[in-house]
Amino acid sequence: MNRKRIISWLLLAFSLVLLMAVQPYAAGYGHIRRTICAELLLHWHDATWQHGALVPFIVGYLIWRRRQDVAQLPESSSRWGFVLVALALFYYFAGFRANNFYCGYLGVMTLLAGASLWLEGAQRSRSRLFAWLMLGFMWPLPFLEESIGYQMRLLMVKTTGFVLNAVGVDALVSGTALQSMPNIELGRKAGDLFSVGIAAPCSGMRSLFALLVVGALFSYFRQRVMWRRLTLFSTILPIAIAANMARIVVLIFAAMIFGQQWAIGDAEKEVSVFHEFTGIVVFLVALLLLQFASWLLNRMCSGLGFKRSRTVSRQVVAPVL
Repeated sequence: MNRKRIISWLLLAFSLVLLMAVQPYAAGYGHIRRTICAELLLHWHDATWQHGALVPFIVGYLIWRRRQDVAQLPESSSRWGFVLVALALFYYFAGFRANNFYCGYLGVMTLLAGASLWLEGAQRSRSRLFAWLMLGFMWPLPFLEESIGYQMRLLMVKTTGFVLNAVGVDALVSGTALQSMPNIELGRKAGDLFSVGIAAPCSGMRSLFALLVVGALFSYFRQRVMWRRLTLFSTILPIAIAANMARIVVLIFAAMIFGQQWAIGDAEKEVSVFHEFTGIVVFLVALLLLQFASWLLNRMCSGLGFKRSRTVSRQVVAPVL
């Protein structure tokens, strides 16, 4: 990399520091404004978005990992990069005027893409495309919690209730809560065996965003073809639902065996230690399901390739015979 490009990248880094960490941007309401970095740190304290703090380090590793391959590609410059840089500054300014952080996030992402295209050309920028896409997981999007969080809770309750009834555990679905059915013969009332309210953290939204990061990395490293990576990544949503449902089922069976307070917590909403520990179940089940999906995808593709190779061989041998 020549001196001119080094200076250009240093100026870009300095500009990002000014735009994200120095310039007050928005606050939603009122005249007190926060910087984009302050907004990120504020949301990264929330368990739903804590994974965002690790994303810059992951992206840095991805870029470092391919540094030798990128160095062999020719350096060039694209005028489309300048267009993207100008568009990025427009997004940033529009978000500043509209008091909207999301426009600022889009502006920073577009600025990075445009600067890479402008300074190093299309080939080198294309080689860093996955790292740039991964950077998108850094930005908190709390509006998604409000828009689909409740629907995820309803889906989780219905699917868990269906599974429990299918395995012989009579469960009653009431709104976003699950409880055991009454049994007159045994003198049990509704909820005596278990009573679980699916709160927002248990809806799967908290684990979904972190699993998207894990799933993207898993798909990238386990598969080598783009369409296979996309296919494997598309399984993240059902896998996240299944993994979170497995956690709820574990909690319910633990409540039936050891009691509601030990497994879940008391009536004052104090979560038990076992309840907190079962959060690991979500990621263990998700990783197992991802591995199974990857294995199944490989088997299906190898089977199709085997059939194709046999067909080709017959077409070649037939004229000779």
